[in-house]
Amino acid sequence: MQLVVLAAGHGTRYGGVKQLAPVGPHDEAIMDYTAIAAESCGFDGVVLVVRDEIRAQMERHVRTHWPASLPVAFVCQAPIPGTAQAVLSARPALDGAFGVANADDLYGEAVLQVVRDHFGRPRADGTTDDAHVLVAYQLGRTVLTEATVKRGLCEMDDEGQLVRIAEHTVTLQEDGRFVAVPVASHGQSAPTGPRSLAGSVRVSMNLWGFHPRMLDHLATALESFDPRADTHELLLPQVVGELLTSGADRVRVVNTEASCIGITHRGDISIVREHLASDTGDRVTTAEIPGT
Repeated sequence: MQLVVLAAGHGTRYGGVKQLAPVGPHDEAIMDYTAIAAESCGFDGVVLVVRDEIRAQMERHVRTHWPASLPVAFVCQAPIPGTAQAVLSARPALDGAFGVANADDLYGEAVLQVVRDHFGRPRADGTTDDAHVLVAYQLGRTVLTEATVKRGLCEMDDEGQLVRIAEHTVTLQEDGRFVAVPVASHGQSAPTGPRSLAGSVRVSMNLWGFHPRMLDHLATALESFDPRADTHELLLPQVVGELLTSGADRVRVVNTEASCIGITHRGDISIVREHLASDTGDRVTTAEIPGT
């Protein structure tokens, strides 16, 4: 099983190549920690999705900071922007089920292990689960500052299956609650107004495990997507949400009580560095997963 790491973003709010923002003691980037954790928990390799204009820079960084024993394939994202296209761009380098992670979010080895083991873990009847899997975090444990960020709000049924996922912009308020505004999505009407959310609400940080059939779903969705007429980019949670609404596929949710910290704005760098340099940082990278 390979891990697809999404590193093609333009870093508009950050103002540069945030995928390579130095946060570790030896100028390690967040994705360096992810690569090391992926190898440790048994992923067979990483597929790194980049833009053509930063590919050489990313290749130099990987040669310097990643384990030589970890197979790495570089693929360039096709012209359509968005995480749906980014994942589909990895298709030529993939063989079987695969994980997906952002390059600029620090997940930790334990949650990556859950994704790695999902399709091979036998159920009570001896069969294995072919549903996709999503690791869901508490919103309050994914936001570092009062700056606005994007999160996929999740709704699950009593059996832990994902019922709905919708992208929102969220902003932390002084009282500890969040203001969430839906993001306009492909093929849907204008979003409703803002609402207030508690920090315990479950959200996606784009850490997935996918059966290979997801690649066909993504290809179908992109065939009907027109970035000139629709929203500017097609996001992975939007495609998954449409599959759930139509009943075309299933996603199992694993909740974690861990934090997931990342970089959206330049001000986040100092916070991530502090986490990595402290005991808190160690706990972030060893998330505790409840019974699965």
